[in-house]
Amino acid sequence: MRHRTPITTLICALTILSAGCEFTSRSDTSPVSPTQVTVTPILLGTWSASTAPGGLPTPDACTALELVFDQQDGEVYTGTFHAVCADGIELTGTATGTYVDDVVTVTATGTASAAGLDCAFTLNGTARLMGEQITIEYTGTSCLGPVSGTHVLARG
Repeated sequence: MRHRTPITTLICALTILSAGCEFTSRSDTSPVSPTQVTVTPILLGTWSASTAPGGLPTPDACTALELVFDQQDGEVYTGTFHAVCADGIELTGTATGTYVDDVVTVTATGTASAAGLDCAFTLNGTARLMGEQITIEYTGTSCLGPVSGTHVLARG
């Protein structure tokens, strides 16, 4: 009986070691690769406003504004926008937004067109995400001088 105790101990030790080796050789314990990380598409989709801030259009306000973020690369979103403003001025262009902690740094470039004339512009701003709405405060330049404003856009 004395000889069985060392053999039993050896068998137990080998069993424990082999179970440990099996555990460490499994592929599901390897680190997650960057391609396996999913980033939530918080801003993807259409954001729009059908009236000027405050509900009533003013002579210099845009009464229809649509921003569509249709591409995402990490925290950077890109897309297009379109707006109809006072005196039949139509804005079209591209937008880029970088999302960090419910704040989006936005840059938009495009062309304002009216009566056959085109005017390039650039807008820079900050948008705050609050549920299904974003509030964008912006400043910028155009061929007619500086521009600025605030718009609230809703998803959908």
